[in-house]
Amino acid sequence: MKKILFFTPAALYYAFIFFLSSRSYDIKIDFLFFDKLIHLVEFAVLGFFLSFGYFMSLKSSLMIKAVFTVCSGILLAGLDEFHQYFVPRRSLEFSDLVADVIGIIIGFLLCFYLSRTARGKILVEKLSKL
Repeated sequence: MKKILFFTPAALYYAFIFFLSSRSYDIKIDFLFFDKLIHLVEFAVLGFFLSFGYFMSLKSSLMIKAVFTVCSGILLAGLDEFHQYFVPRRSLEFSDLVADVIGIIIGFLLCFYLSRTARGKILVEKLSKL
């Protein structure tokens, strides 16, 4: 049960992404690839939260944690893009999925980096004792 709690931030954040994806926005910003940047950042946060869950709940190798993070991130990104296909004035775009996956990888790398710092190790120790 405790291990499931480590995925709560990822689940809540994905619900927030899903909520935002179900809305039709008509925003015009004259910044090249702004849409892709938004996808990258929002899925980097999701990748961080997923990585946190896997880092805290699995006692496996780094490679296994990376594979689980990226695969579950791809699944969630694909579901989000598929969902957008049914939302008026939204579309399913492969380039958005690519930006999402790159964001997931960045989030994983950030979580990995922070878990290797002194403060990150202390936090992991404290949380694992809960």
